[in-house]
Amino acid sequence: MHFHLPRPMHGWREFIGEVGIVVFGILIALSAEQLVVASQWRSEANHFRKAVDHELGRNLGLYGTVIANRPCVNRRIAELERFLADSRAGRQDRMLQPIGRPQTQSQYFSVWDNKGADVTAHLPQERRIGYGELYDEFRNNDVVRTSERDVWRSMAQFELGEPLDHSDRMRLRELLTRAEQLNGVTPSNYTYILNLARPLGIQPIADPQTPYSPEKDPFCRPLLAPDGR
Repeated sequence: MHFHLPRPMHGWREFIGEVGIVVFGILIALSAEQLVVASQWRSEANHFRKAVDHELGRNLGLYGTVIANRPCVNRRIAELERFLADSRAGRQDRMLQPIGRPQTQSQYFSVWDNKGADVTAHLPQERRIGYGELYDEFRNNDVVRTSERDVWRSMAQFELGEPLDHSDRMRLRELLTRAEQLNGVTPSNYTYILNLARPLGIQPIADPQTPYSPEKDPFCRPLLAPDGR
């Protein structure tokens, strides 16, 4: 028994040519679709990058106000060291105002925390790594920030104007030591973060709503009377 394949109406050569045209058209359509999808992801990744750069810039700006406040922290610590030393010598210095606490503001993480894996996958690897390192440092700094806030809040107990006993002086010594340690690491942490941000082109963005001014900050005013009384 013999089987005979049907012959195309215009011959096999023309038939193969027509099939080739169809296949070529399908390939062009698929390539065009891939280009459109790739373009969409590039656009999404670009928008995400701009949002992250802004969020990190705001965090750098907030950290900048913390650094601008450091001279006031140094003076307040020195005043409290004097207060403690005078107490040991039997003198009770008069405080002109509450002890207060250093400038601090919470930082922003929402853009990075709500990221999608598909978007970050379309970022260059170096930028993904850079972003991750910066956010890790900001989270570490958040621990320093909250620890410093808690230490200075605890020192409010010495605003009562009552003479300190031995137990009070030991407690104040502990709090001052912790405050000094936290104050010491804050500028170096800021420098490290700036060095991480620089290759990414991220610059500090100042808070337009509440600009910081040391001249208007009560924490920067003298704590003790000049003569101690």
